[in-house]
Formats: sequence, C-alpha cells, structure tokens
Amino acid sequence: MGQANPKMNSKQLEIIKERISPIIEKRKLMLWDISFFGAASPVLTILIDRQDKTPIAMNEISEVTPFISEAMDQIEPDPFPDHYNLDISSPGIDRTIKSDDQLAWAVSEPVKINFFEKIDGQKNVEGILLDYSDSYIELKNSAEQIEDFPRDKITKISLNQEV
Repeated sequence: MGQANPKMNSKQLEIIKERISPIIEKRKLMLWDISFFGAASPVLTILIDRQDKTPIAMNEISEVTPFISEAMDQIEPDPFPDHYNLDISSPGIDRTIKSDDQLAWAVSEPVKINFFEKIDGQKNVEGILLDYSDSYIELKNSAEQIEDFPRDKITKISLNQEV
C-alpha cells in the first residue's frame, strides 16, 4: 500500500471501527484490521474474516460491503470529505497478527515470529501458538518443545500455513 494519509488520525479510525463492528459481528464475522493509505488516490482498507476460523467466502464479503459502505456514508463529521476507495477483503492466510484479540483468535494456529535481532542464533521461529501475555509469546516448535519469546524482541507475528 501507499503512505499513510495525514488527514486520517487514529481517533477517526476508532470512530469507523465503532460504526462498522456491529454490522460485521452481526454476521458472525470479525474486523481484523482497518487502515487508510494514499494521498492522491486514498484507500480505506477493511479486513474481515469469520469468527469461527473457517475461511471467509467472497460472497460473504460482497454481502456485507453495502452495509459497511452505508454506515461509512452516515458518519458525521464525514472523515472522507474527498473521494476515497473502499477496499473490503480477507486478511489472507498468512495475515499479520497485531493485537491481543488477534493473538487470542490465533491460539492453536501455526505462526511465524520475526525478531529485531537474533535469539538463540535465529532471526525468526515457527511453531504452534500456545499462549501469550503482555511479556511473552509461547510456541510449540516442530520438535514438540515449548519455548517462550519476549514480546519486546518481536517485530512481527503472522499466521504460517507452511508449518
């Protein structure tokens, strides 16, 4: 995606989340992420998925899109006084995990963790997410060993369907 739009702030994104979350949750879907990028041709990207971890179908995205669009049009003051593009899609199978809600959703799923610097000679690790806290992430690796990794050393966590 492009650069973040300086006209959109985190408070505005929170207002959008508050308006669209009930619409999404009513359909047993979940809001995975929301972002707004681009200056010349801005795009509001809303990533949604099924709450039950089964893959979301394109028709489910198509069915919810008009309701989200209508909710966006009713927000006052309008966070988008100029033209923007609305992109509603799935976060994909190798999605980035950014929040504790997403970590809770990903427990028992295969993940890949990238570090700022090497830990035990490795820049990243893969395994099944077992648990997490404010200070650590617990994985079971391919050798069935349980390892804890400090969250403050982690740059990125993503689902990993290759495990």
